[in-house]
Amino acid sequence: MLVTGVGGRAVGHQILHALSYVKDAYRVVAADMDRFSFGLYGVERQYLIPAATAPDYREAIVRIVRKEGVSALLPGTEIELPVLTAAASELSDAGCTVIANPHPVVRRCQDKAELHRWLSENGAAGPRTVEARHWRDLIAEVGFPIVGKPRTGTGASRDVAILVDEAEVQWYLERIPGGAERAIFQEYVGDAESEYTVGVMVSRSGSVIDSIALHRRLSGLSLGQERLVGGRRYAISTGYSQGYIVDHPEVRGQCEELALRVGARGPLNVQLRFVEGRIRVFEVHPRFSGTTSIRADVGFNEPDVLIRHFVLGEECGRIPYRRDVAAIRALQAVIVPVSTMSAVPEA
Repeated sequence: MLVTGVGGRAVGHQILHALSYVKDAYRVVAADMDRFSFGLYGVERQYLIPAATAPDYREAIVRIVRKEGVSALLPGTEIELPVLTAAASELSDAGCTVIANPHPVVRRCQDKAELHRWLSENGAAGPRTVEARHWRDLIAEVGFPIVGKPRTGTGASRDVAILVDEAEVQWYLERIPGGAERAIFQEYVGDAESEYTVGVMVSRSGSVIDSIALHRRLSGLSLGQERLVGGRRYAISTGYSQGYIVDHPEVRGQCEELALRVGARGPLNVQLRFVEGRIRVFEVHPRFSGTTSIRADVGFNEPDVLIRHFVLGEECGRIPYRRDVAAIRALQAVIVPVSTMSAVPEA
C-alpha cells in the first residue's frame, strides 16, 4: 500500500494510524514532499516525491508503484486527489488501484461554487452561497455575519473567515490568496452546537457500506475563528475535529443519500450543521477525512475496509463500531535522527 501526504497535519498521517491496527495485513510505503513529515518515519519504506503541482509528480508516483509492487494507493492530501484520480487508468495498468472517488466527483466537490450549484439543483440543502462578485446580493438576503472561503483548497478550514461588515468583506477580498475571483461567500447557518462531520463509505457498485457521525465540539484544537456579534456566539471549526461519536440516524441517513446522489465510490466526508431536521451541507470532501484516525480508534477503519473491498474484492457491510464515546485530540511528536532523515530516497 502507498500512502501519500503523511505530514502531521495531513490526512495521510491519519490513514497510516488506521492501517497500524492491521499492520500485519499490509506492507505500507509512505511518500511526502517534505523530509520533515511525521508519517515517513513510522513505516519500513519511505520516499520523497515532488509537489503535486510539479510536472514530474505523476511520473514519480508511477515509479514508486512499479518499484514497490504497490497494489493500492491512498491519497493523503486534497491537492493530490485530482492528479491521482486523473491517472487512475495508468496506475491500474501498473497493477495499482487508487482508493478515491471518480475524477468528475472529485472535481465537482473540490470547487465549492460548483458544488453548491449542484446541491441547489439537486434539492440538497446548503447555506446560501455566491461567488465573490455577488456578495452584496447575499448580504441583502441574509445579512451579516457571513463566511468567506476560497473556492478550492479549504482543507483544515484554511483561509476561512467570519465577516461582520462590508469593510471586512473588502479586506478579505484584497487579501485572499490567489485573488478575489477565488473567493465565495456563504450564509452562516446553525450554531456551533449543531455541527457534524460524517463519513460515508460507498462500494464500487454504488451502495452504502456504512457511515459514521461525529458531533463536533468546537473547542481547543477544533475551534477556528470565534466572534461575538450582537450577543451571539459565531464560530467556525478547524480541520482537527473532536467531539462525540453518536448514532444519529437522521444525519447519517441524509448524508448516505447525498453520497449516492453525488456519485461517490469510496470514501466521502460531509461537513454540515443539522438545522430544523435537515442537514445544511457546507463542505463535501471526496476523500478520506482528518478524522480517519479517530474513526479507526472506535472500530470504523475506512482504509482497511476499502482496501479489502476495492482491491481484494471482499463484500463489506455495516460495521459494529463504538458509539456514545468522546474523541479528544492532542498534538504528538516523533524524534528522528538527522541521519535517518537525510537517508530518505527521492522517488
